[in-house]
Amino acid sequence: MTLFVAVHVGAGHLSRSKESKYRSICARACEEAMKLLKQGESALEAVSKAIVILEDDPITNAGYGSNLTLKCTVECDASVMDGGNLNFGAVGAVSGIKNPILAAQKMAQQTTLLPLGRIPPTLLVGPGAKVWAGEQGLTLVGDDALLSQDSINTYGKHIRLLYQESSHDDDDDDDDEGVEEDKLDDTVGAIAIDGQGNVAAGVSSGGISLKYPGRVGEAMKAAMYGCGCWAKNATENEPAIACSTSGTGEQIMRTRITMQCVEQLETEDDIPSCIARILRKNFIDSPYLQMYDVKSVGIIILRAVKSEQENVNHPTEYVEFCFAHTTDSMGIGCMSENSRKPKTFISRKAAHEATRCSGWLVG
Repeated sequence: MTLFVAVHVGAGHLSRSKESKYRSICARACEEAMKLLKQGESALEAVSKAIVILEDDPITNAGYGSNLTLKCTVECDASVMDGGNLNFGAVGAVSGIKNPILAAQKMAQQTTLLPLGRIPPTLLVGPGAKVWAGEQGLTLVGDDALLSQDSINTYGKHIRLLYQESSHDDDDDDDDEGVEEDKLDDTVGAIAIDGQGNVAAGVSSGGISLKYPGRVGEAMKAAMYGCGCWAKNATENEPAIACSTSGTGEQIMRTRITMQCVEQLETEDDIPSCIARILRKNFIDSPYLQMYDVKSVGIIILRAVKSEQENVNHPTEYVEFCFAHTTDSMGIGCMSENSRKPKTFISRKAAHEATRCSGWLVG
């Protein structure tokens, strides 16, 4: 099976002034993940590595440099799923773990019962998640270690706007005028397929700016088994599928949009048309989202197909990739084993489009 990895840095509004930085970090994440795949490592290891790279860069809303809570603290969510055994792990509203995705990975790799037949955790939140991560040997950091100067500056701007709104102060703030600001909805993520045909997917998030402490976004979607990320290996009758989503967590949970996409792709041939239709019908027009004026979701998907036809036009094994978003833009990178370098881009939705959706055959 063709080795492949794809990443995203969130769906929302990505400023053009930072486009080169987004593309650069996407490229590096893809390159590091592909190195592992070419060394024979699993899709799960590759996905986790890609997300670690994204978490460590302050330009993303995950790990270091994440959006700050109402109390000016960092609380992260992360989850990962292994398509081979369908195991997944998640942490939510956690502070002090340098790379939350590694805690999620550790949980997903637990395959045996604990002493006395206890069930190993699937989702841990808050201080308990930090304690558990430390017991697993993961790197813990101080409460301020994940704050970046940009995240502190953004917090200051947003808290001023909040107080102005609360006091009905309509005075213009000259310092805020003319600033093109990124508005990222929640998540970075990655998907991959390894040489054995195993797939994996993951997400990591700092959450929305000024969120209430204790809010769980991406991790809770994963705990619902098929909202934040999904991965399942191929069976005799079904293709392998891996996907990672971004967007407003509450909306994705209400609509179960991730699983709706997965279920349709198990039988339909045209991925872009299928995803565009589902996003319009079951997300944008969903009765469960009537209370929202803006409906935000982005998704990257790979599908690995085994064909019975053996000729040049129909390879026996091939991988398809697709991305889609209802937001203004989404930052994406992808790479196959045959690529000289990663393909990176910022997908931008035209004003007349309800969704932006595209895809292609990887090989």
